[in-house]
This record gives sequence, structure tokens and C-alpha cells, in this order.
Amino acid sequence: MPTNNLKHVGQIINTQRKCVVVFREVPNDETNCLIVDTDALQDWMHDDIINAVQSAGAQASANFYEYAQRTVLTDGANMLQALHARGLLRKQPTSNIMMTPNRAAKIRLDELNALIGDQTGGKAAVTPPTDQMELAGKKQTKKSSAPATAADGVITDAAIAKNMLSQAEQFVAEAARLQEQAYEMDPSLKPKRGRKKETAE
Repeated sequence: MPTNNLKHVGQIINTQRKCVVVFREVPNDETNCLIVDTDALQDWMHDDIINAVQSAGAQASANFYEYAQRTVLTDGANMLQALHARGLLRKQPTSNIMMTPNRAAKIRLDELNALIGDQTGGKAAVTPPTDQMELAGKKQTKKSSAPATAADGVITDAAIAKNMLSQAEQFVAEAARLQEQAYEMDPSLKPKRGRKKETAE
């Protein structure tokens, strides 16, 4: 579903190769990001990634990894896990990535992150899950819930698994919050609690 402005897409400045930005910042290292060089992908995977980027779910996500970790490729593999397992998540300086939301607009990723940081009160680019935790009534921390990366910029299996569990907990908490809001709007929807009738033995 193409839009006038497409998030998560850009170009590696020094090579001019097209890319998708999966993490706008590496956890604890705001000068680097994790990208996928889409020009290096096999045709079928390239199409899967681009179709995912253009989807409404991905465009509604602040970071592409949030969508990729709950999406599967054509071969049935989890998208984020597959990108990691195949060594396709690469670290790049944010200053070497030019975001290209449309044909007319261009902005370097480091500049974009700075603008977003100003708008969000200085929060890191990979902290939307923390915002969800805050909505759920949990204590907000500065530590990002995005997966940690190895020295070469590749996400570890353990980090992905931990992040997926964290995301699941946040979704459950958010669902509970929405449920309570629904009950407040229409109390008749709330299940009625009653004592079970005792049966004679």
C-alpha cells in the first residue's frame, strides 16, 4: 500500500545503494543504525521486504523492526529472525544514511533522529515499546527494549527472543488497558460475576 510519504526507506550515501532502516538507532549507540541493503537481496526476499515496508502496519510503526518481528516471509520464516540469521542486518553510521520518504524529500538519518528526539523530549529512536509500557502503568526506563547487537551489528538470537517476550507482555498490557476503557464507555459489556450454584452430591 504505497503512500505519499514512505517511512523506513533510504539510501546508503557512500554507495548509493537502496536500503530499509530496521533500527533507526542501535541500542546505547545513537550514532549507528541497523539497515538491510535491499539491492543485495534475492528477488523474492526483496519483494517481501518492500511489500512489508509499504504495508499499513509498517507505516504505523515508528521502527521497522516492530513490524518485522511479527511478520513472516514467503518461506514462512519470521522476517526479523531471518534477516538476522542470514547476516542481512548491517550496522551503518546514521550520518551515512539518507532517508528518502518520497522523490522530492531527503533527510539524513542522524538529522531525522535529532528532529524526532526534539519532538519526543529527547527519547531514543528505538523506545516506542517503552512508551507502551508507560501506558500500561509500568515504570519507564531509559534502557531500550530493542534487541541488543553484537560487535558486528548483528542481533543475537537470545536478544530477539527476549525482545519478542517483552513485546508480548506489552501487547497484553495494552489489550487490558483498552478493555478497561471499553468497559468504562459501555459498562453493560463488562462480564457479570456471580456465584456458582452449589450442586448436591
